[in-house]
Amino acid sequence: MSSKDLFDLTGKVALITGASRGIGESIARTLANYGAHVIVSSRKIDGCEAVAASIRETGGSAEAYACHIGEMDQIEAIWGHIENTHGKLDILVNNAAANPYFGPIEDTDLGAFNKTVDVNIRGYFFMCARGAQMMKKAGGGAIVNVASVNGVNPGHYQGIYSVTKAA
Repeated sequence: MSSKDLFDLTGKVALITGASRGIGESIARTLANYGAHVIVSSRKIDGCEAVAASIRETGGSAEAYACHIGEMDQIEAIWGHIENTHGKLDILVNNAAANPYFGPIEDTDLGAFNKTVDVNIRGYFFMCARGAQMMKKAGGGAIVNVASVNGVNPGHYQGIYSVTKAA
């Protein structure tokens, strides 16, 4: 039995945040390879569309949708889009993150603090809450929150980022 038989995601809809590059892009490609329709999401539509187009070129099913999970209106907009377009969500992967400040934690300014907390804590929380609501109506689903080793072992000059990843 192949791994494709074990993990057939045909007919599943998956939303991956922070999917325009790096880990999120790899997750989106992997889920698409197993048959899921993936919604490639990140702050900037160009990067999302490049990944989605590449997935479609190799036979996968993907769309791009720009969403900054640090902005509540954008969180509501993506969930409205998913509800109206797909009527369900089976898989949510919260991968987006912010780390705008690198330096001594005591020098962290309010703007960097707020941005990091808004994305890494509040954004994940409300993405999970809205995802859980939609999944509950559909009979279930899976939510994966990507964290960081910095949540266990704080990174040098990455104080507020490490605090949010521990949360």
